[in-house]
Amino acid sequence: MKTTGFIFGAVILSGCAAVPLPPDAASVALVAVSSSAVEVYRPRFRMKEGVLTLEAYIMREFKGETTADSHIDIVYLDAFGRQLSQERPDLTPHTLPQTMRMPRPHAYLLFPVRLPNGTAKIEVRADERVHRP
Repeated sequence: MKTTGFIFGAVILSGCAAVPLPPDAASVALVAVSSSAVEVYRPRFRMKEGVLTLEAYIMREFKGETTADSHIDIVYLDAFGRQLSQERPDLTPHTLPQTMRMPRPHAYLLFPVRLPNGTAKIEVRADERVHRP
């Protein structure tokens, strides 16, 4: 009987700590797209000080030779896969250290999000291509 009360209390307390996402963000799919040099890991939404943010971890790929030309793109897509907009957070993956063993996440991305109307999916992409302005 005491165990049941403890579990019930833990569920109630954990529910109180969670801040719900805005309705337009709750149904948006988040997708990590890694490159040959940089792995994107566990993108998710968070509410931080009343602002919707996107968080993700990045790490250098175990066999990645260099991350010198790498960057991260945040790509907003509609339900048909059409690109609505794209942003590039201020992050320099070329500073990710290379290790002799499987690396842990070395950089943490926390990016404020302004969802364009009709956003169904957001891709957090590691990229080595040069984009034209």
